[in-house]
Amino acid sequence: MTNSASSTVLLSVDGMGCGACVAKIEKTAKAVEGVSTVSVDLANKQVSIGFSAPADTATIANAIDAAGYETTILG
Repeated sequence: MTNSASSTVLLSVDGMGCGACVAKIEKTAKAVEGVSTVSVDLANKQVSIGFSAPADTATIANAIDAAGYETTILG
């Protein structure tokens, strides 16, 4: 039996400016194995992501960067 702790990361996302961007970021983040929740705040250009192993903060940020956005880890 494995005990996978759940974590949350808050990212700032530069380049996000419309509903299509929100949908792309949600789809990209959810495609990372271990991501359980994605909440995008378009007005503040931030995304909060809940995840557990095997996902980690760097993997999630890199996936969003690869989709054409620039992320900064806020917490």
